[in-house]
Amino acid sequence: MITTEKNIADDLRKIISSKVLDDFPAITSYSIDASIYKLKPKAIVLLQSEKDLIDVVNYARENSIPITGRSGGTNLTGSAVGEGIIVDFSPMDKVISVDKFNKKSVVQPGITLHEYQRELEKDGLMYGPDPSSGDMCKLGGMFANNSAGPHTLKYGAVKTNVDQLSVILPNGTKIIAKKYEIDSVEYTNLINEHDWVNYFTNLIINNLDIILKKRLGVSKNSSGYNIMDIAEEIKNHNILDLTKLFIGSEGTLGLITESVLPLYDKPLKTATMLLYFKNINQIGDGVKDILKTNPSALEIMDNNSLNLLGRNKFNIPYDAKAMLLVEFDKDPISEKIEEVNRLTEKYDLCENIAVAYEKEAQDNLWKARKAIYPTLYKYGNNKKPINFCDDVVVSADNLPGLIKYLDEIFKNYDVPVAIYGHIGDGNAHINPLLNISDPEEFQKMIDLSEQIHREVIHKFDGSICGEHGDGRVRAEFLKEMYGEEMYSLFWQIKNLIDPTNIFNPDIKLTSKKFTEHIDLERLAKQCATCGKCNSVCPVYDVTQDESNSARGWFHILTDKDYSYENSKRAVSACINCKNCANVCPAGVDVAEIVLEKRFEHPNKLTELIFRFQQNEKLFSLATTFMGSTQPLWDNKLIRPIIEVLAKPVMNLIAPTAGLPREMKMPKMSPVTLREKYVHLTEESGKTGNVAYFHGCAANYIENGIGDSVINVLNRNGIDPVLPKQRCSGTPILTYGNKNIAMENARFNLDSLDKYDTVITSCASCNLMLKEYTKYLADDPEYIEKANSLHEKVRDVSEFVFKDIDLKVPQGFKENKRVTYHSSCHLRVAGITKEPKEILKNIPGVDFVEMRDSERCAGGAGSFIVKNYEQSKEIFWRKARGVEESKAEIVTTSCPACEIQLKDGLKDKNVEVKHVIKLLSDAYDEDLF
Repeated sequence: MITTEKNIADDLRKIISSKVLDDFPAITSYSIDASIYKLKPKAIVLLQSEKDLIDVVNYARENSIPITGRSGGTNLTGSAVGEGIIVDFSPMDKVISVDKFNKKSVVQPGITLHEYQRELEKDGLMYGPDPSSGDMCKLGGMFANNSAGPHTLKYGAVKTNVDQLSVILPNGTKIIAKKYEIDSVEYTNLINEHDWVNYFTNLIINNLDIILKKRLGVSKNSSGYNIMDIAEEIKNHNILDLTKLFIGSEGTLGLITESVLPLYDKPLKTATMLLYFKNINQIGDGVKDILKTNPSALEIMDNNSLNLLGRNKFNIPYDAKAMLLVEFDKDPISEKIEEVNRLTEKYDLCENIAVAYEKEAQDNLWKARKAIYPTLYKYGNNKKPINFCDDVVVSADNLPGLIKYLDEIFKNYDVPVAIYGHIGDGNAHINPLLNISDPEEFQKMIDLSEQIHREVIHKFDGSICGEHGDGRVRAEFLKEMYGEEMYSLFWQIKNLIDPTNIFNPDIKLTSKKFTEHIDLERLAKQCATCGKCNSVCPVYDVTQDESNSARGWFHILTDKDYSYENSKRAVSACINCKNCANVCPAGVDVAEIVLEKRFEHPNKLTELIFRFQQNEKLFSLATTFMGSTQPLWDNKLIRPIIEVLAKPVMNLIAPTAGLPREMKMPKMSPVTLREKYVHLTEESGKTGNVAYFHGCAANYIENGIGDSVINVLNRNGIDPVLPKQRCSGTPILTYGNKNIAMENARFNLDSLDKYDTVITSCASCNLMLKEYTKYLADDPEYIEKANSLHEKVRDVSEFVFKDIDLKVPQGFKENKRVTYHSSCHLRVAGITKEPKEILKNIPGVDFVEMRDSERCAGGAGSFIVKNYEQSKEIFWRKARGVEESKAEIVTTSCPACEIQLKDGLKDKNVEVKHVIKLLSDAYDEDLF
């Protein structure tokens, strides 16, 4: 049977219940991962169940279609992209059970490491391996690559941290991979069900000498199939450990649907040390001495990395040739630190060793190490860090020599490079900066790859891969590393388990050069494709679909074949939270790119609404009428009717838009804030230096925010002016109505220009007023005013905490347990700690940090109306965080977030208030 590209997805939809995608956004976004490669798949399955995977595998085998497993798409070697069916395990993201007593858990592969660790943390446990991409990488990818991380030194790589795996094989059957005692009844039952296992066992036994001779003298090795460990276990204990076969096999032998993992007690305390060496030649001996103290982590950054980071920026000594980070997480920590100090006295260190015990101080010491990759993406000159020789491993003794060699070869090729990594286990991460669109630099990449990998193999007796996988980028060197006999064994194993070669072909075992399928077009773009944006994207969080993610949107909207018609769903999906811009190592603002596309197709209905809003008198009459009559229409009898009648109109905004009857509507005010405080308005003749830009919510909604701002300012001797103003523009831009937003921007700039300070109480207003500089950069008449306003705008929490000597209220007579939801736009505006500091300083407030406080709540202005169901799904993290915090009051700095919080928590016994409202209440309590 010949299956055309057109009907693969249709065929799959008929046989499985999991979502199947094959439109332009899906194909485009799943064509890439974090590597340098691009391959277009035929269809994508967002996997929901093991049964669906079996059905997909059987279909693919019958039709000779390759299958590629994928989870987070953070792979650096190209093993998460393929030309057949992509099976995305991300929706299978459940922690099925945690056995605190036996320190084990059962978990699915689609969960991110960060989320998994957060779940385990509740029981005081943790998983050992910790790759640096833990925010966005998922367990499935970690299993595929045999991932490790900074703390491998103590806890080992994934291969030593797995008890059992449920694996779907290329023949569509399921096998439980674990340790089997050969010749036992259990083993006999296993080979009766899976006869290939007996052939495999005999293959290992018959080639024990060949296999064991190829064990390298390195502490980490993820290259090839891990038959060395399997052979040792058979020889020494007569045990077949099948987990070792599938871990690190990069989806070429089986696809993992569930795992049983061993856990550790989470350390109660840790300490970090920072050392700078003047002499690179002393690093080897220094590391040997430090390893005697049994640290949990030992990291290095070389001289080039320190230069690229910027020594002034991170207070790095100018004579430092290398930086070491040492971490301890087990007592006696103080004695270990003293021992390191004593052991390193004989070395030429640049300054006293820094030691940190508290998390914030430790984070400061790790700042340089964690900043290196983002910094490389801002290098300029069209050069990017290209991962083609990024994961070599030598013995810890040989690492200083390797670094010296690498330094010389990159100097000879005139290529900037950063070298850093896990020196405790000899694992170096090498990030050369190249513009491989330039043929000369492309050739440099080829030459460097060949020379470095061969030098590691032949001179340093090392491995070409420690933790990232072979993938496409290193596969061609596998035969040279292991030799013909061992390489032949790898192929025999592949053919034994996957005779039709449908599981991730050309990964790990291939005759192709690593330069095939390199995506030069994408590498010329700004995006790092690292996936860090996906880790904070609220839409991706609930869809687990790359085409509904920040990274995916960037590549969809910048693809040469993009059109609005073939990508409407991608253009409309972003909720403009801007979290992606906040974390992006390359400084990409995906939300802004989405908005630019929306500007080309503005929404006609919202254009009418925003035009109407510009007429303040008429709009105020409409909102106050709604407020006065709200009891008549906002009730259980009328709301269902409104829902039905409003649907045709709301569909003009989006197919998912509506006014669902269960949504808790904000209380519209029967009197606007400006009417209530007419004596403070600019129209009444009020003058002053401090303006309060109240925004739409405080003016039209009865939420007490505007009253509270005025009250707090008055209590501190400030009598604000309510200047003439229009909507700042954030919701207007969200619907593509840029012309109206810019009209409002110019109106606001003219109005606010006379004031020294402009206070806001809405996160989106604050950010938008500051971003007028971006939108009016080409307007010579207004750019100076925009720059001036940018410097004058203050969130009210920022103003009262930093700009004035705040009069502290006596506070609440009865203590209140309070937590804080951090609104996205306020964080993007650079305001993070001030609201929390205000709360901590209110007498009678017991402030407690909320888990996921910085994750989007899903309100996003009017998104709660645009897509109520997805908005509720996004809110799940916030609901969980509030529940775990046991707070009586949840505070925020954003009126839109307040609306979302009130709706999401309507069935909970929890109050929701703006931060400034709680402060105002504390002042008012002083009166009683």
